[in-house]
Amino acid sequence: MTNRTASHPRLHALIGDLAKDVPEDLAREIECALNEQNLPVQAPTFFACLDAIRKGDGADGQPCHGQRLGAGNHASLSRSLAGLSALLDLLQAADRARVEGAPEEQLGAFHTDGLIVAARQLLREATQCLERGAP
Repeated sequence: MTNRTASHPRLHALIGDLAKDVPEDLAREIECALNEQNLPVQAPTFFACLDAIRKGDGADGQPCHGQRLGAGNHASLSRSLAGLSALLDLLQAADRARVEGAPEEQLGAFHTDGLIVAARQLLREATQCLERGAP
């Protein structure tokens, strides 16, 4: 098997490891089309950051460093994540009702905005717990 990254660098830069699953003839055609557009070979910053995040780096794309949480921060983080999970369930149900339900069955904008603000606050608290780290 050939090195797909070397033989189709622009395609690999565009879609990452998925390039290996593209049939060779199609990959060659896409690579030629990308080549004609003079697209850069290196991965765009957005996709490079996304790959770094997926590989376990921090949300900012930088390497994570081990840290310990004190009991109080751990409990607060646990509560925040449980609340955030519940809010996401509510928001998903609201979205499904928006798509599938009649207007009177939908959650209003006031309540939807309130759920989003609550989710942001819980996320802020969880982030602060992680930043505080050990006592």
